[in-house]
Amino acid sequence: MRWLSALLLLLAAPAWALSPEEAAYIAERDRANAALEASWDQDIQDRAVEALTLKLRRIVGPPKGFDGKGEMNTTLCCGVGAGKLDGMAYGDVVVTTEGLLGRWLGALNPPRDLAAGIEEGADLYASGLVGDAAVDVYATVPITRPPGATRAAAHLALASQAGSLWPPQEIGVIVQKGDRVFLAYRKVTTVPSLPACEAVLAKGMADARAAWQAGKRDDSERLEAAASTAYVDCWNAHAREATAWPAILQQAQALADAFSAD
Repeated sequence: MRWLSALLLLLAAPAWALSPEEAAYIAERDRANAALEASWDQDIQDRAVEALTLKLRRIVGPPKGFDGKGEMNTTLCCGVGAGKLDGMAYGDVVVTTEGLLGRWLGALNPPRDLAAGIEEGADLYASGLVGDAAVDVYATVPITRPPGATRAAAHLALASQAGSLWPPQEIGVIVQKGDRVFLAYRKVTTVPSLPACEAVLAKGMADARAAWQAGKRDDSERLEAAASTAYVDCWNAHAREATAWPAILQQAQALADAFSAD
């Protein structure tokens, strides 16, 4: 039965694997985080960032069409946004590898599969790119996978520290081409609106306020959370009806195509 055990192990293993260079980077990053957690020191952090940036730059390689050498996207211990996705940031675009992305998603709680993490997007945008706010995906933007890309996903979303109580104002795009993965999270060129969804939110928030005024604080919090969920669900169902939808789709596709051109 050894062959069966070996087969099961093979099937359970992730499709990605860390290269020796990636594994060495992860080990050095973890040592730096452990040292900073034990005793934070600005000089130690600066030296660690400098050394890790050099390693990441060699791992990711110089992507075409990006100005400058980029900077490390990852934030070391122990400030806001610590633990962001390992990759090189070029403005609002982060470039990483399949191995580093798979390793980062697998370290989440709960762990995420590479394909699911890209398809759903929220964890990557919130913890991987933004770092200091939650990100709710309001709708998937159905882009066409560019030539040469193995995966491509786009999302209409909102980053907020106060919940999903406003129309989505950002767009996220993720494209994998070969071993490289490109990620961006930026403002939409045209902010969409859906009056029907605003009505859903207004009704839910009115119920929450009424409960608060009646002294039912727990009910108020529950109703506000339910209003936010209903609002996002409404957007998910009706986003394509927004007059700004063609512009959003065009923006997402253009960004995905630009990544694939590398």
